Amino acid sequence: MNDYIKTMPNADFIYHLSSGWPLLLWLLFGHNLSKHIIKSNSLMAKKVGKTISFPLKYLHVIVFSVWMIPIVFFFRAIFYATFFDTQKNKSTFDPNSPSMPPGFGYCMNTKVKQHDAQRGVVAYWNYACEGSNEKFTLNEAKAMLDRFYYINYAIFLIVLLVFNSLSKVNILKNQFILTNIRMALFLGVIGCILPLFASGFYLRSQWITSSGSYLLTMNACCFILIGLAVMSYGSRFYALI
Repeated sequence: MNDYIKTMPNADFIYHLSSGWPLLLWLLFGHNLSKHIIKSNSLMAKKVGKTISFPLKYLHVIVFSVWMIPIVFFFRAIFYATFFDTQKNKSTFDPNSPSMPPGFGYCMNTKVKQHDAQRGVVAYWNYACEGSNEKFTLNEAKAMLDRFYYINYAIFLIVLLVFNSLSKVNILKNQFILTNIRMALFLGVIGCILPLFASGFYLRSQWITSSGSYLLTMNACCFILIGLAVMSYGSRFYALI
């Protein structure tokens, strides 16, 4: 940078930390979900344990591990962006240098020639790089939107199939499943709206895409949790009703 364009202190750390705002929703979701987990000493726990062929406490561990996935991804992103230098392949604290995804170019060059600086030029802007970044961002947003669509379609399909196949059990009365479905639909709506604000080549566009990646991970985790819950309604559980 030069005397006219200054860097923001701790900018890279702030960028990645703020892009993790969806985790606030995830923590609230985890708190609500914990209220609907089957107690290990209940009659329902014994039925589910016979269905899945292993103690229910192990299923609780799996549920917690799945819930932790977005949080692990968040801290991984913070670590590699702020505390690790991928070029030197060693740990180093550098919260200022930008760490954008591969393929996203840096379009401004502040190394100005002497005769241009005398005419008031403070930086050069690469318009070809700008066009490439805009295309890169739009492709990322489209891919994210498609993935949200496929995950929510799969959730709808699996719930519909199981709902129609079990005549004695209404899985929509299971608050654990219902809470996951509600969260998945909520995340899906937000995920479909976010790409509208990700157009252009701006840093804001990449920030929105980064936030959307957490929402997408959370949506996928809801799908896994719904699958785990539906798994408890096997034929052996059906026979115990």
